[in-house]
Amino acid sequence: MGIVRSPHRPESGPLADEAAAVARGRGVDVWEASSWDLTEVDPCLDGTDVVLCFGGDGTLIRAARVASPHGVPVAGVNLGRVGFLAEFAPDDMGPGWQALLDGNYWVEERVTLQIDHQRQGERIGSHLAINDAVVGRGPANHIVRLNTWVGGQYLTSFAADGLLIATPTGSTGSNLASGGPVIPPDMAVLVLTPVLPFVSFRNPLVFGASTQIDVQVSLGSAPAGKEAVLSVDGGPAVAVQDGDRLTFRGGPMLARFARVRARNYFHASLVPKLQRGTLLTPLAPDTPSPDG
Repeated sequence: MGIVRSPHRPESGPLADEAAAVARGRGVDVWEASSWDLTEVDPCLDGTDVVLCFGGDGTLIRAARVASPHGVPVAGVNLGRVGFLAEFAPDDMGPGWQALLDGNYWVEERVTLQIDHQRQGERIGSHLAINDAVVGRGPANHIVRLNTWVGGQYLTSFAADGLLIATPTGSTGSNLASGGPVIPPDMAVLVLTPVLPFVSFRNPLVFGASTQIDVQVSLGSAPAGKEAVLSVDGGPAVAVQDGDRLTFRGGPMLARFARVRARNYFHASLVPKLQRGTLLTPLAPDTPSPDG
């Protein structure tokens, strides 16, 4: 069993230590890692049954990205704000953790996203996304032209801040914030959502996971400093040059999540999570402006 903790959440340390002690007391082999450094866990994953994560959805996404190629399911204790992916709250960890140790869980399989980056006909990068990928403008506030083909057929050219391609897992994140639909996790589809399109086709589109989406970036006769970037699962930006082509399709492996809840959990928890209140604590009504 693997235990992954987020250093960003101080409470993850004691909870992870407790879980590791309980597991070892049951005779389970346990390895531990920080969610900020998962580069060395591949050898451990080959013999792992499940990975338990302590953190927010970002922690689970990072763990799922390294665990998915090995077919290992992940489960999470939610220490974040919304926690769409986590299986337990800290107060519920006791019975949920025991169920995992007893093997009383089912495995939910979700579509992933494969991204290939080509330049002048040669592949220069390949990425796996659990949530989503965004191709769009860089730091300069200029729209970019994104020529788009679906299944080999030209669709349209977007003039926009970017295009977001999301899996069902990522549909409740930036896709939802950009006006895209929420997709149930068991659907094998991808969502293409324009980000701030200008005089362009505005509607999100849903495609089968096996559909290939090609996007060619056109920066035109841009002023110096105009650039485009690719961001995968909210990670570091990858520079994209004029004429680069990005291909998106359902990934070759599935993301797996260990669940102890009922199989209809998603719709039971969707609206309460979205309506439970603001993510950030609001300032007091009499808070002065920054200039005093």
